[in-house]
Amino acid sequence: MQSSITLLAPQIPQKEGYSQPPGEVRAQDATLEFRVRRDVVKGLFVFITALFVLFLFSLPFLSWLFNDVFGFAKNLCETPAEEIQCGSGVSYVEIAEKLGRWSADGELVGCGCEDGIFRDWSCAVGTTSFSISYFISTAPGTGAMAALSAWPCIGAWFYGAGALRRLSRTEGTNAFTLDFVGGTLVAFQFFYGLFLINTTCIARTLHTISVALFNVAAVVHYLAVAYTVDRSTRAGLYITISVAVGVVAIALGAVWPESPSWLGQHAFWLGECIGLSSGMSIAPILMFFGSSDLDKPSVDSAALVCIDRA
Repeated sequence: MQSSITLLAPQIPQKEGYSQPPGEVRAQDATLEFRVRRDVVKGLFVFITALFVLFLFSLPFLSWLFNDVFGFAKNLCETPAEEIQCGSGVSYVEIAEKLGRWSADGELVGCGCEDGIFRDWSCAVGTTSFSISYFISTAPGTGAMAALSAWPCIGAWFYGAGALRRLSRTEGTNAFTLDFVGGTLVAFQFFYGLFLINTTCIARTLHTISVALFNVAAVVHYLAVAYTVDRSTRAGLYITISVAVGVVAIALGAVWPESPSWLGQHAFWLGECIGLSSGMSIAPILMFFGSSDLDKPSVDSAALVCIDRA
């Protein structure tokens, strides 16, 4: 069969102006198409991941923008101001007067639990300090968190567990290690889902447990990924550093003394932002610094090349 194809090959006419056989031209076109699609996906993935990180660090600003500048607080915040307690000890009545939060009945109101587009930025209402969980405990806030974190979570599979399993076919990675990497990622996303479902306003205890478990699962997963890609590589080194930064940031935020100062009220939120951003940076690290095999054409593209060159 091979000899027949070889004998017939010289008889296949080539179009005028082509210096390459048609098969090689089609193979190059397929590779180019793959690279364009790959670059578009990468660009979109990086953009949405960066948007998610920006979202986390701008939560107080977004709360101010939507609730006070756009005026949603006047329609969505109905809790009497005198019933609201600030974690900093400041009088919420004074805050409401300053911000002009008057109801249609002429009473001072504030944003209690689940009120507003995002939870109140002016003070930590009903809690001792701010956190990501606090700001997103409204319906729009939870929806925004879920929507913007969806792509980074998909990227953890596409560039992490899934890609490592594909590379294992040629690099011989232990099957148990790959199963462990995938299992810890399943655990992370399961408890992350519970974190979004059980907001602090609905089920505070279950929310706290979910947060602790998804953080532990994330740290174990990312360390397992670093081990799998080899910590001596750039990808492995950067992942290890990213995990360390995230853990230290969350730990510092948790133990930072709470006080009426801006940092005393926002330290834990800042630590969470750095920690979660560090975790979501793992997939981009693998995308940019992982094995070059991740950028090879898919099986379909490779099959086309092989058929054309047969």
